[in-house]
Amino acid sequence: MDSMDQQSRQCNIEISNLPEKRGENLVEILQNIGTAIKFSIPQKDIIAIHRVPHMRSDNNTPKNVVVKFTSQTLRSNVLSAYRLAKGLTTDQVGISGAPNRIYLNEHLIFSKKLLFRECRSAAKQHNYKHTWVRNGTILMRETDTSPVLKIYSSTDLKKLRARAEQNAPNAP
Repeated sequence: MDSMDQQSRQCNIEISNLPEKRGENLVEILQNIGTAIKFSIPQKDIIAIHRVPHMRSDNNTPKNVVVKFTSQTLRSNVLSAYRLAKGLTTDQVGISGAPNRIYLNEHLIFSKKLLFRECRSAAKQHNYKHTWVRNGTILMRETDTSPVLKIYSSTDLKKLRARAEQNAPNAP
């Protein structure tokens, strides 16, 4: 069931930390993001765009924006352009106020988001250099040249942690 739900999001991105404003035009903001990352996003390539409610009602951060594109290729190209731009701030997209970072990511189901958070924590703890998501799959790499590990579940992550602890040098 989770894989079907994740597959239904394969053309989506999630924009986080984008300040909310009454009467905002999300299509225009998305096109400004495209300009800032040097990637044109025509309105005809946007199937849907909307803010999503928080899981917890006491969360005061801006609601995330989900964008559904016409193709997975377009979604991947937008994310690649974002990575090449090496970040994005509100002032780059014409939003007034103090500049805040804006994040663009693949739209993951909740269980994958939690697993990805755990993976990033484990990566920090065990000195893994890279943790990322590609096409809904969580990937980790210890060094620039080590093999890529696919993490599908918390069981995979437990195995990785056990292996890392087994290979760790003993404390003096």
